[in-house]
Amino acid sequence: MKRYGPWAVIAGASEGIGAAFAEALAAKGINVVLAARRPEPLDQLAAALPVQSRVVSADLSTRDGLRAVFEATEGLEVGLVVANAALSPIGPFAEADPAELERALDLNCRAPMLLARHYLPAMLARGRGGLVIMSSLAGQQGSPGLSLYAGTKAFGMILAEGLWAEARERGVDVVACVAGAVSTPGLVGREQSRAPGTLPPQVVASQALAALGRKPRMVPGGLMRFSSQLMTRLMPRKSAITMMGRASKKTLG
Repeated sequence: MKRYGPWAVIAGASEGIGAAFAEALAAKGINVVLAARRPEPLDQLAAALPVQSRVVSADLSTRDGLRAVFEATEGLEVGLVVANAALSPIGPFAEADPAELERALDLNCRAPMLLARHYLPAMLARGRGGLVIMSSLAGQQGSPGLSLYAGTKAFGMILAEGLWAEARERGVDVVACVAGAVSTPGLVGREQSRAPGTLPPQVVASQALAALGRKPRMVPGGLMRFSSQLMTRLMPRKSAITMMGRASKKTLG
């Protein structure tokens, strides 16, 4: 609360990892602003939390949606931002709907960039605060079948690392959470088989928060950390890309 309170903004808070962040922060007494498209799960989550909460039902891939978040937090001291909202087009890139690709680019890249740009200045002026940008193991190399998603997650990871270096000497913590398979409702609904090392959202959120202020990038879960090291340091690049493609095809079909 002293380091990251009194308010946190969680983008993509309706379920899964975002909801887990909300629950973890509320347990520490931090009030939350919950932002996502669907109002019903946001209202249900807000009602269950033991802190003050504000709900923003908005499409964060649009400028109007982000503006709604900024307006809802006007006058609040926001000490922590979690950029979790994401869209993952699945399948061959050349067959994807161009509109869906653009929306994924806006949500996965523009939204975390503008959230950071809006909230970081006040944190830096106060000399305290934190930013978590959710990334993915898919973004550590090309990921066939998830090519655009992987590219956007590489963007978030590198953005967070740069911001970590810029902000740390002024008292603000930034971390990229590079998650592997997580048992979110979206993944469970479409996966063909559960990937080894799949983590519950609560573990991802708690480990990401524990790493905040300690390192620029973290990978939750022991097996996923091993996989990350294997694919980025030991395997030839084309082998890592091939392995990621096979894993995605097996898991997502």
